[in-house]
Amino acid sequence: MSPASDDTPVRVGGRYRLDERIGAGAMGAVWRATDELLNRTVAVKELLAATAPPTAAGIDALEESRQRILREGRIGARLQHPHVISMFDVVVHEDRPWLVMEYLPSRSLAAVLGEKGPLPPEEVAEIGRQVADGLAAAHVAGVTHRDVKPGNVLIADDGRVKLTDFGVSRAVDDVQLTRTGMIAGTPAFLSPEAARGLTPTAASDVFALGATLYASIEGIPPFGLDDNAYALLHKVATEQVRPPKQDGPVVDVIMRLLSREPEDRPSAAQARDAFAALSSGGDAGLAPLVSAPASTAVVPPPARSGPPTLSDVPSPPPARPAPRRNRRMPLLLGVLAVLALGAGVTVAILTSSGGTPAAQQAPTSAPAAPTAGPQETTPPPATSAPTTAPPTPPASAPTSAAAVPTDAVAFVQSYYGLLPGDTNSAWQLLGSEAQRQSNGRSGYDRFWAGVASVTVQNARQTGDNTVEGTVVFTRRDGSTSSEPYRFVVGTGSDGQTIMESFSQL
Repeated sequence: MSPASDDTPVRVGGRYRLDERIGAGAMGAVWRATDELLNRTVAVKELLAATAPPTAAGIDALEESRQRILREGRIGARLQHPHVISMFDVVVHEDRPWLVMEYLPSRSLAAVLGEKGPLPPEEVAEIGRQVADGLAAAHVAGVTHRDVKPGNVLIADDGRVKLTDFGVSRAVDDVQLTRTGMIAGTPAFLSPEAARGLTPTAASDVFALGATLYASIEGIPPFGLDDNAYALLHKVATEQVRPPKQDGPVVDVIMRLLSREPEDRPSAAQARDAFAALSSGGDAGLAPLVSAPASTAVVPPPARSGPPTLSDVPSPPPARPAPRRNRRMPLLLGVLAVLALGAGVTVAILTSSGGTPAAQQAPTSAPAAPTAGPQETTPPPATSAPTTAPPTPPASAPTSAAAVPTDAVAFVQSYYGLLPGDTNSAWQLLGSEAQRQSNGRSGYDRFWAGVASVTVQNARQTGDNTVEGTVVFTRRDGSTSSEPYRFVVGTGSDGQTIMESFSQL
């Protein structure tokens, strides 16, 4: 919709005159308008999806969009905070809802970064303080934003910063509106748990804030950019944050926000206080992590979800995650379903997505060992996750670990030959690191219970104790996947050959 002319202006709700279209996104457009009753400038958001001719397939999506914009209005009405765009009114015009909001002459952080490039740490800290303050208020009100990104951070000329667009946010007492198989949010700024299909929490918002600030100071999101949305989503779900090129106390706080495990992240209020302390020349005051796990956990796909994948997800170090290349293992089939609906993922400025469905990954190189990942996509328990690929092919190996051959290639083939039928013997062939990557014995067993067969193809020795090959596994639901891996074979304290680690190529 657009004003016909100066003589025939469009009025929404009988009082809001649309003056100029100032922005548009996947779901709606934003207008600068005049509240003729109170004689003030406001911002009015219209639902663009409602203007398209309805189709049989799109009716549900259209209704969901209507409900979502109404929910944004309800949530905005309960959040009155200096660092959150205020909601004034919701009116129905031409059979669709319009939101009337506070108008802030400003530019988005995305636009600022596009023009200036990376910002100074002091400026990033101040932006972080204000956004974290707004998020803290939202979380106290029981609201998770779920789409914190540079495009949703507004910066006024006087330095005020406000968080906007609660269109995909959710209040604790709201029903879930996101359709099955869809992820709300922008891939490049999603938290790992949200990328794997788990319900976003306040900690997920904190990670997204960290990703936004990381992009502000580094010039690129923590998992990079990718034209392939599936690939990017997969990186977020399984890989480690790129080590920052910048350093200093501000970066240290940002890396804490980007801790892979939600429980290792500070709250939004703690982040606000940390940035405030740094701005005043003090110490951030964030207590160091009790432990900085060096191993990576792999989340195995649910047995009923889809093809298993190896992924290794390392825990974040105290100040910032170590520059490891480990990846989370199996991505739950639930994630595959989510990725399949990549169209439902909102991609914002500075965001690109990617995510290959089932990619097996692990810290070092280690054969298929289930990775444990507290967060699974939809079906399986969030705590289990195998790390390595399900074995099926090679001749079934002896039931006793002692019978394993010492040749590295033969060892890998024999290991997979034990699976998925003899997890007891296979488990004994994993070193402590590989077992940690498999999320413990329970996660390991859970992963392999969903695998029907596994095969190792083109296995070859590429170093004294390194083997590379393609692991092909078939799940009990009939789905299959194949991925290249590197395995590191070593010797245990008892002299027995073991798989020390594994990683996806």
